[in-house]
Amino acid sequence: MAFLRAKEEEDIQFQMAPMIDVVFLLLIFFLVATSFISEESQIQTNLPQKQEEPEEEVPQQFVVMVTKKGILVNKRPIKKALFRDKLIRLKSGGEEVYVFVDSKDDAVHQDVVEILDMVTDVGAKVTVVPPYEERD
Repeated sequence: MAFLRAKEEEDIQFQMAPMIDVVFLLLIFFLVATSFISEESQIQTNLPQKQEEPEEEVPQQFVVMVTKKGILVNKRPIKKALFRDKLIRLKSGGEEVYVFVDSKDDAVHQDVVEILDMVTDVGAKVTVVPPYEERD
């Protein structure tokens, strides 16, 4: 029993030798790693240069609202003949033209069909906006 008591009374001490070994290993590792970085910075490389991309042309867009009183193009009243002439000029210039057709509930059906025919005859791209119904 005296043997057990002697071990219990012994103080636990921190051993410095393993800690010094670990510190030296870390020091060697970082010294070697930094020497690689300096060698890598001297390597000549041909990096690609930034090229300027040509700006995309935004196509002409028209929102045509067909009402009982007539048509509104981009919220401005216009006559059908003037709108047709404008579409023809833009298409003859080679521009892409997008037309969004929206009709109100009180719109005359014939006006909507005439606008759709006019846009497709000119060759513009047409999209019909479906009616929106409010729900309770």
